[in-house]
Amino acid sequence: MLRIRTIVMLVACCTAVALAQNRAAASEQTPPNQAQPVSPRVRISTGVMLGLVKQKTLPVYPDEAMKKGIQGDVILKIEADETGKIIWSAPVQGDPLLVDASTEALKTFRFAPYLLNGAPVKFESQLGFHFSVEKTADGANGHVECMTTIPARP
Repeated sequence: MLRIRTIVMLVACCTAVALAQNRAAASEQTPPNQAQPVSPRVRISTGVMLGLVKQKTLPVYPDEAMKKGIQGDVILKIEADETGKIIWSAPVQGDPLLVDASTEALKTFRFAPYLLNGAPVKFESQLGFHFSVEKTADGANGHVECMTTIPARP
C-alpha cells in the first residue's frame, strides 16, 4: 500500500512539474502584456483611391482667395479606415486658404472599403485639388477640380 501511494505521489509531482514547464514556455512565447496586432494598412495610388469614391463634395473656393487671385494645387495625405471613412489628413502643399477649404471638403468624402485578400483594410493615399481663377467682366470665377494624378512625394 505504501508503494502504491509513493508511485501516485511521484506521478502527481511529475505531472505538476510538466504543467508548470508548459505554462512557462507558453508565457515566453506570448507575453501577457503584448499589444494586439495592428490592423494592416496599405498605400494606394491616387487613381485607385479615386475609383473607390462613393461620395464627395468639392471644396468651395474661398472668396478671399478668389479676390486675391490665389490659385494652385492643394495636396493632402489621407488615411481611411476599413469602412472607407477618412480618419486622418495632413496638408502636403498648398496655400493656407485653399488648404482650409480642402480640409473642410474632406469631411464629406466616403470611400468603398479597400479589400486586401478579400478583407477590408485601412489605406493611405494622396488627394489633390486644383484651384483656378478666371477673370470675367463681372469680377472673377473660381473653379475647383479633383486631381487625377499627383506627382510622387515621400
